[in-house]
Amino acid sequence: MLMKNNPSTKFRTGNVLVTGGAGFIGSHLVDELIKLGYGVAVVDDLSTGKIENINSKAKFIKFDLGSKLAGEKLQPILKNIDHVFHLAAIPRIQYCLEHSNTCHSANVNGALNLLNSCVKNKHIKKFIHISSCMVYGASDVLTVSEDNPVKPKTIYGVQKHMQELYLDLFTRYFNIPSVVLRYFGVYGTKRHSESGSYPNVTAAFSRDKRIKNKLTIYGDGEQSRDFVHVFDAVRAAIMAMRSGFCKGEVFNIGGGEPITINQIATYYKCPIEYKKARVDDVRHCTADITKAKKLLKWQPKISFEKGIKGYLNE
Repeated sequence: MLMKNNPSTKFRTGNVLVTGGAGFIGSHLVDELIKLGYGVAVVDDLSTGKIENINSKAKFIKFDLGSKLAGEKLQPILKNIDHVFHLAAIPRIQYCLEHSNTCHSANVNGALNLLNSCVKNKHIKKFIHISSCMVYGASDVLTVSEDNPVKPKTIYGVQKHMQELYLDLFTRYFNIPSVVLRYFGVYGTKRHSESGSYPNVTAAFSRDKRIKNKLTIYGDGEQSRDFVHVFDAVRAAIMAMRSGFCKGEVFNIGGGEPITINQIATYYKCPIEYKKARVDDVRHCTADITKAKKLLKWQPKISFEKGIKGYLNE
């Protein structure tokens, strides 16, 4: 257990719980919150996160949010918490397909257990839920806004949508102040895991280059994605926490520009092997970030070119 601050201490800026705080995005969020003077507690079962990612100034509690005892364990943790960031999930598309029950427990039951515990606490100022662009599924348009239909094509996308539905109900029925951020492709530092059968393409390419000095692209490589640097993603989460939005408002958080897989591959400077496209792979997915720009006053500061070069040279 890592802890250098007293969990009962009331920090001047407030106390925050980050679930999934040992993961790629969560650990960067924890670092930034601590820099800003918040007291931070981290809950993570380390199934996809790494203990070395956790800031030594955070309180770390290891357990599975989807377990039957989660509510009992969460109550003392939430006692002095002002804001909750929920990032804990198994974000593996293929793994969720092959282990749907396990992932349902972690992704859906975990969110539900956390929400029920927040209801009992009664003083949570805001629940910031980190969702995913996977809830949109395959869109008929290149750029998707928050008003686009939600039609997930994967089990992971369905489970993220179920999280959103539960949060919407708890916000309306139990008055839990909340905001939802739908992240697109987050990338940016070596802390991003290369493990698993379906890592982010930047991490997958890094693994391919390191192991076999050859990139694998499924399909023709002209499918496009939207990428946002982890530092920009973290800034959006903190701005959402500090904003006046609390009725379950949804915001897309992305770069706002389509980038093809072939374009990404050029930065790695090694041979490419093309394989058959994955079944039901989403062809294009770019975020319309107009709402975040207008209402949250957020927009990305780090271009993909700058971000990917920094990642590769880190």
